[in-house]
Amino acid sequence: MKKILATLLISTSLPTVALSPNEMLVMVGAVKYYNENCAGLNLAGYQRMNKGLKRFKMYRTPVPVLERHSLAVSGYKIAEKFGCEGTKREARKAGFGQYIN
Repeated sequence: MKKILATLLISTSLPTVALSPNEMLVMVGAVKYYNENCAGLNLAGYQRMNKGLKRFKMYRTPVPVLERHSLAVSGYKIAEKFGCEGTKREARKAGFGQYIN
């Protein structure tokens, strides 16, 4: 989960980081869990994530379809195991607490 969060947060803050579409799908699952079960991302966090999706032209696929992908489901399950408090703690450690509600 630490990798997922770090990847999500780093990818959204550094435009030079290149993630594979598979890594983006894992992050979609983790973010879905976080938004449904935790406080969720703020507007800046959503915007950062959407920018990352556009880099891979994944924006052409509706997010609900992306969320059904096996890798997104896997990311969701990992986030579920890690829990809300752990997710928030790791995001803050990585220096991305500003995206957490």
